[in-house]
Amino acid sequence: MAIKAIGFDYGGVIKGNPGAIFGAGITNILNVTDEQFYQAYYRHNKAVNRGEISWPELWKLVLSDLNKSDKFQEVMALHNQVYNQSLNSNMLELVDTLRKSGYKVGLLSNNTLDEEAKMMSLHLEQHFDVLQVSASTGFVKPEPEAFNTFIKDLGVAMDELVFIDDSEKSLSTAKECGYTPILFKSYEQLIAALQQLGIAVK
Repeated sequence: MAIKAIGFDYGGVIKGNPGAIFGAGITNILNVTDEQFYQAYYRHNKAVNRGEISWPELWKLVLSDLNKSDKFQEVMALHNQVYNQSLNSNMLELVDTLRKSGYKVGLLSNNTLDEEAKMMSLHLEQHFDVLQVSASTGFVKPEPEAFNTFIKDLGVAMDELVFIDDSEKSLSTAKECGYTPILFKSYEQLIAALQQLGIAVK
């Protein structure tokens, strides 16, 4: 089927730098491998994305698992730096362009209710046809239910969706779900990937 909708992640795509940069900063602070960090992080991240625990609580759990509890202040400083990053104006311009071209556009984020409120204060809903946050829906990417709820509200079939995320894990069920994934690394790389799919970006 033809592509009718483009979905975007929030943190690392619409806002701030890709998560790999944050991950590299954390592993450098903790002096652990990527595998060690992400194994501990993904053990607890669903709880924070469902609003069951706060970010400080998540980092305390992760650091306890890694025997790095003494690094809490450093990790929180980096966390706060990342979460205070600005929106990427070029990405919002792309969203608006795609929407004007006739595509449905949506935002699907693993995030807290506080961050959802921040999105609303920034009037992001004016740019998107659908805006969904895991703490509100109860579904966390890469759970298929998250994408099923997303396409239902967009009014498209799963194979009519392209979804853009900076996290490989969030895209890990793409084949199972049936949408087309794009792993976001940079604006330029994304533009090229969309053009390869025949999507007009100007």
